[in-house]
Amino acid sequence: MLGIGMQPISTATGNIGFGIAVALTVPRAIALLPEWRTLLRQGWMLCLLAWLAWSWISLLWSPDAAFGVAQFRATRVLLWIPLLWPLRARWSHLAAAILIGTTIMALIQVSQMTIGRPQSHFGLGAGLTTPTQTGLWSAVALSFWLILVVSSSLARASMLLVPTMIGGLSLVWSATRASIIGLMIELLLANLVLALTSRGWVRRAGIRLLIGGVILGGAWLLAGSTLQRKLETAISETRGVMAGNTSATGEQRLAMWKMAFAGWKRAPIAGVGMGGIPSIAATTAVTNPQLDMRTVTMIHSTYIQILTETGLIGLGLFAAFMTLLFRDVLRSVWERPMLVASFGALVVWFVAAAFDGYQQSGGFLTVGAILIPLALSATTERPTA
Repeated sequence: MLGIGMQPISTATGNIGFGIAVALTVPRAIALLPEWRTLLRQGWMLCLLAWLAWSWISLLWSPDAAFGVAQFRATRVLLWIPLLWPLRARWSHLAAAILIGTTIMALIQVSQMTIGRPQSHFGLGAGLTTPTQTGLWSAVALSFWLILVVSSSLARASMLLVPTMIGGLSLVWSATRASIIGLMIELLLANLVLALTSRGWVRRAGIRLLIGGVILGGAWLLAGSTLQRKLETAISETRGVMAGNTSATGEQRLAMWKMAFAGWKRAPIAGVGMGGIPSIAATTAVTNPQLDMRTVTMIHSTYIQILTETGLIGLGLFAAFMTLLFRDVLRSVWERPMLVASFGALVVWFVAAAFDGYQQSGGFLTVGAILIPLALSATTERPTA
């Protein structure tokens, strides 16, 4: 729990927390072997390992293998999956750790917004890590808070609304498009799944959707004019990208993606190799007035970068991992409706991954790696391969 709770606060505490979790697990490795054998019988886990293996193999034809190794070292945090797999039945403890850590993160944001301390070079309300990571953790926390509110008694729900509202403010303060879009999709998709898979939860799903909308709207109103402008800018840019009338930021993303697709066409099946983005950038014909495309080293989309670096094979393996994972997660929600919180958080994570390169960031990968065991708490022994 300590290791998980330290993740949202800052990069430094996150690294310490991960080290603590690994150190406490190593002495129990032999005793945990049966649980890990069960993990290796899960179809989604086998696909994830196959994707990792294929990604490393792609270094053989990468134009810059050293850079590929350096950028892909972040995947070591996927060890969170085997670390937490034996503890997946302790859903409430693990969820509590996430909520404690994100609440501390939100209180840091409150301090930044009120007294300007602690300072961050990312600006007010960014927390102690990047705004995109802060926003992602905030959206994940809201998925958990909302299910706790609708599943509690009226007295407890009224108390839970306070930290839930703080979570809404935290998301508005970070004002990142990916997390906002992810949470909007989560509010629709997760509640629909809850209503369809769990008898007696239709009303609660509707209440959860309503409360989520009210909290986001209330957070927007309470955040102040400066924060409203920040969020309005994010929404405006998102609309612009969808309409083809893009902002500077949107144009940069689209230029990166166009460049990546041009590079992918050179090797559509196997990709250009992990670490090959700079070589594509050095020879690209794509231009952008706000960005020197020759300096680009990563694509702001997990899926496009997987396609470019590891080809249709790599993207196919990752898609198989996602498909089998969500199949099992839906089974878990059917057995235990409370797990819709983890399902919704995973939806946020996978949606937001379309706008940032998660495979190059331990901070982003950590969120997904922690959520996967939580989303499968109802699958105790059933192999799914």
